[in-house]
Amino acid sequence: MKHAMSRDKMKRIIVESLPRAGQYSHAVISGDLVFISGVTGQTTQENSFTEQFDESVRKIEKILAEASSSISDVVKVTAYLSDQKFFQEFNRLFNNIFTSAPVRTTIVCGFVNSLVKIELDVIAAKSK
Repeated sequence: MKHAMSRDKMKRIIVESLPRAGQYSHAVISGDLVFISGVTGQTTQENSFTEQFDESVRKIEKILAEASSSISDVVKVTAYLSDQKFFQEFNRLFNNIFTSAPVRTTIVCGFVNSLVKIELDVIAAKSK
């Protein structure tokens, strides 16, 4: 038996003040869950891992607010790091921001844009 989600049961979220690198939604709300696309924090100049993490979180918070959710409602984080040397720093930053201890997957990978050090995508519950 196939199950398909009807498009009219999903709500697309696009935050006009945030850039997009293509034709996709910043987030999609389906039922009581908010699915956020991968978010990076690089600028046009080289910035630190911590600065990129903080900027990514700032963008995620904006998207979550638009979707009637918040960082405390995050249930799953997928983190993509450009280098394993950032892992300990990521753990420290993650623990300070995601205090509800959501489930997490961390992957070391390469990026199309060589300035990117971290990308985060999250799933959150809608705030009640």
